[in-house]
Formats: sequence, structure tokens, C-alpha cells
Amino acid sequence: MEQAIFFQALRENLRLRRFLPWIVLGVLLVFGFGHLWSTFQPDASLEQRYGTVSSILVFHILALTSAILTSTILSQEIEQKTIVYLVTRPVPRWKLLLFRYLACGLVVSFLGGFNAVCASVGVYGSLGAGASLAKDIAAIVVGAFAYGAFFMFLGLLFNRAMIMCLLFAFGWETMVPNMPGQMCYLSINSYLQAIAQHPSQGGNKGLGLLTSTAGDNTLTSSVGYMAMIGFAVALVALSAWWFSTFEYLPREDAE
Repeated sequence: MEQAIFFQALRENLRLRRFLPWIVLGVLLVFGFGHLWSTFQPDASLEQRYGTVSSILVFHILALTSAILTSTILSQEIEQKTIVYLVTRPVPRWKLLLFRYLACGLVVSFLGGFNAVCASVGVYGSLGAGASLAKDIAAIVVGAFAYGAFFMFLGLLFNRAMIMCLLFAFGWETMVPNMPGQMCYLSINSYLQAIAQHPSQGGNKGLGLLTSTAGDNTLTSSVGYMAMIGFAVALVALSAWWFSTFEYLPREDAE
């Protein structure tokens, strides 16, 4: 039954109408932006250009993808009034939530990795990013499950959590890493940047703001891994307890 729940959620997220737009976005926007970025940063090395494109687009699209896919793990069931059928299955609630979360995290990881590959091909003309690409993919996988855990918990707490998730993905994750002091500790993106270890922008404040690296981010890669894995595990456990404890009924205002 657990496998059935996982593969059902996986198929739902891989539906052509839901999955294809993200692929098109990666090809057109990320690849195209990476290919053209040399005209905006002609004196930078290929590694610096790749890091810039990755920070500006890949990591922000990662947050957006997770916000849209993961926040609907339960809200879609509530709005479509199918939550009753979901919770009456002969499976513990925490397993329902966990396997749907894992399926979403896997899809978001794949899409984020695909965007990183598009950025590499756009900048280098091949998978020439090498070690930088490998670090990015590691950060993307960690970020997919960290963002997913946070957005899933918001979806449990609030009706129409999508708005809050999008505000966090675009507002909070853009502004907070650029703030001075230790504000970077409050941003998932800052920890992912620590894992990715992109090259410095060389004091270019404008690029620093665009890449969300203008703040005083002194986090190390190991701290990024430990903090985000711990964050995801803690929030998934909290979400599982919350969903198992409280009742969820169909929303009458969904129509």
C-alpha cells in the first residue's frame, strides 16, 4: 500500500500538463539565460558565469517549483473534497504524508537538477561545469527536501498556503540572504549557497543582490548539509504528528 501511495503521487506530479511546463522553462529560460550571460559578464570566467546563472535562476526556480508542487500535497485534496477518501485508507496518516512528500521531493530534485544541467550547457556549451555542477546538484537535492518539508508544513497549517509559499520563495528568499549580519541563518537559500560554494562575485554589489549573496554569509558546506537535513527531518516529523493529530475536512468554499 505504501508503494502504491508513493507511485500514485509520483504519477500525479509527472502528469504531462504539470511536468512539461517546468521542462520548457528550463530549456528556454535557464539555457537561454546561460547562453546569453557572457554578454553581461564578459570578463568573468566560465565558472563565475555558471555560478551567477545558477544562483540567479536555478536556486530560485527550485524554491518556486517546490512551493507549487509540495504545498498542494494536502490542500488539493481538501479543495477537491477528496480528503475524506484519503484519510480513510487503511494506512497510518503519517505514512500517507511521508510518501507523498518523498514523491514530490524526488520530482522537484529532478527538475532542479535538469535546470542545473541547462545552465551548464548554456554557459559552457556542454556539461563543463564539472565539480560546480556536482555541488549544485547536491545542494538542489538537499534544498528540494528542505523546501518541501517547510512548504508541506505551511500547507497543513493554513488554507490557501500557496500564497504564503510563493511570498517566501520570491520575497523572503531573495531579500533575507542580502541582509547584513546573521540574517542569512534564517534563509534556506543561504545554506544551499554554502553547499554549492559558487565563486565570489568579486565585490560586485549588483550581482550580489541578484544572486542573493550580498549578505554576510559565513556558513560552511558542512554546516549547510547538517542544518538543512536536520531542518527537513524535524519539519517532516512535526508535519506527520500534526496531520495524525488534527482533523482535515473538505472546504465548502473551494468552489
